[in-house]
Amino acid sequence: MKKIFVANFWEGAFQDDFFDYFLRSCFGSIEYSDNPYTADICVTSVFGNVQTDPKKTLAFIGENVRPSFINYNHSLSFDFDTYGGRNVRLPLWYSRLAWPGFKQKPRHDNHHNHGYEQLIPIYPLTKTRRLDMSIKDKFCALIANNPEGLRINLFNSISKYKQVDGYGNMFSNPLRKSKFAILPEYKFCLCPENSIYDGYITEKLLDAYAGGTVPIYSGDISVAEDFNYKAFLNYQEIKKMTSFINDIKANEESIIKYTYIYEQPLLLKEPSLNEAIAFVINATSRMK
Repeated sequence: MKKIFVANFWEGAFQDDFFDYFLRSCFGSIEYSDNPYTADICVTSVFGNVQTDPKKTLAFIGENVRPSFINYNHSLSFDFDTYGGRNVRLPLWYSRLAWPGFKQKPRHDNHHNHGYEQLIPIYPLTKTRRLDMSIKDKFCALIANNPEGLRINLFNSISKYKQVDGYGNMFSNPLRKSKFAILPEYKFCLCPENSIYDGYITEKLLDAYAGGTVPIYSGDISVAEDFNYKAFLNYQEIKKMTSFINDIKANEESIIKYTYIYEQPLLLKEPSLNEAIAFVINATSRMK
């Protein structure tokens, strides 16, 4: 059994969530400790300043932050770079998938818009989905908390063509239920990332797709490493607002174009945790 100390995470982390599931997949049996000195492994992130022994500390970095290896020797992050074998890529959208044996329960008391959704089955994401236009009587939704600059510009610019419905704290219109309860009514979901960096791909595009929409995305073009580029529209591929709006308009006005992009599978191959699990097992085997 591994004794694990957790620090510098958000409230509620490792409470029957993906990170808890992942560690149990690595070690089988674990026990959480409140003492970093007697723990076998310390797990840290970027949301606090608790110091632990770097030699036995592993970082989970779920933000657009580069591994520093100052307070830890190994990391799991968005970065493709292995940093000489000290880092492995584990993008945050993996936490939204229904991995075998993972049964995370959605939350019901959030102060934000996250965590209400059921986990997303993996296999259907690799298959063609069928369009039912009879339920799609709305144009586009954006569900967001953070009023990031490009996000605001995309929202305002698209709304000049057709009004985008805004949900979340950004619009003083919080959505205290699953996105999947409202998204099937929409043709599109505007789902830009908070920031752009090679490999930084969060859950936003995945949730928009699983909600039954065509995602209108803005994220690094490395997204093609994870997802089928034909299944969504990406502003970062064009980087000209007028041209991008025209592309949205063309797909919205043509049932042939819309059906083609809608019915694309999001995943061209099933993702795997095997590389990340092997990395953690190898890294922690040397922790004393």
